[in-house]
Amino acid sequence: MSKLWPLKMLYQWQDLNGQKYVLVATSLREARLALLQQDVLFFKLTFKSYLSHHSFKIQELIIITKQLATMLKAGLPIINSLDLLANQNALIQWQWLLSSIKQKITVGESISQALSQHSKIFPAIYIQIIATGELTGQLEHSFEAVAQQLENTQKLKKRVKKAMRYPLFLFTASIVVTLIMLLVVLPKFAEVYQSFDAQLPFFTQLIITLSNYLQRYFFELLAIITAFYLFYRYYLKQYHDHLIIKYVLKLPIVGKIITTSCLALIFQTLFITQKSGIPLLTGLKSAKKVTGNLLFQLSLINIVKTIEQGQSFSQAIEHHMLYPSLCTQLIRIGEESGTLDLMLERLADYYQQQNIELTDNLSQKIEPLMMSIMALIIGSLVIAMYLPVFQLGSVIH
Repeated sequence: MSKLWPLKMLYQWQDLNGQKYVLVATSLREARLALLQQDVLFFKLTFKSYLSHHSFKIQELIIITKQLATMLKAGLPIINSLDLLANQNALIQWQWLLSSIKQKITVGESISQALSQHSKIFPAIYIQIIATGELTGQLEHSFEAVAQQLENTQKLKKRVKKAMRYPLFLFTASIVVTLIMLLVVLPKFAEVYQSFDAQLPFFTQLIITLSNYLQRYFFELLAIITAFYLFYRYYLKQYHDHLIIKYVLKLPIVGKIITTSCLALIFQTLFITQKSGIPLLTGLKSAKKVTGNLLFQLSLINIVKTIEQGQSFSQAIEHHMLYPSLCTQLIRIGEESGTLDLMLERLADYYQQQNIELTDNLSQKIEPLMMSIMALIIGSLVIAMYLPVFQLGSVIH
């Protein structure tokens, strides 16, 4: 369990030599009391920021892990490395955390034990790999491996988010522009056309009717949409999330992007854990935490149970449709030849490359499609507004 609780605050204080230190407390009074109990002479005790596990970004963790790996490879002891990083880091929350971990190691705790007290900041796989590195005496390689795993995971997640973000932006922009034209622009034209004692073109009359309907029932429609969202968010997603994900995975391109992303994350995690000497079952449990997809999480739970019953990894994975036959084949070859970690690395690289190609293809295909839809919607509204102007002579007559 993490030692960080809500409403914790970071305070900075200086000693008589001007050296700055960081302190965590729930109030300024508690911070002062803690320093007085330590018989510390201090001044300039100031509040810096609130503290929670959200204060620590994954990208910052990756950088610090890489720095630790470099320092340990250079032969610097872990305590000295943590002390240097704490003093050099510009972010006060990391100064406090690194100093706190260093103090725990100084009094006899292992690195993995110190990290496990901040489990909301350090993922389970991070702590497991470091614990293995402590046992094998290859701590620098463990930090290097876990940094690579975290970086690969972040790259995959960012790529998927980026691929989904642009189509969503275009879709949102289309809706906003359409609503502005229907609710603001078109009514102005409708007022002008009402002064003409003539029949408006059918298409123009249809759009004006739609505009009037939206103006009249806008808040009712907004309430219905809000109710549907709440129904989806708090009922469908909570109780039928697996069915929603199942149908999403069947979508032509989006489904494949999500599938390849999950497979790449799973096999990357398994490769790193196998390479670090962590047991397969522990690696599978770590992979379950890495992937955010419910169907893949359930499949990994079932795979773990099947292996515990005596079957091999390849036999366990063969029963799940989420994993293509290539996974079963390469894993079986790895088990028979004693090169499972190599086969897992090849699967991770293969699905990562597949994901890159799919996300690139999605951007190339969705951009012209969405732009065409936007042009069609906006163009249709413009034509509907100006169509009576083209027939102005007959309308005025």
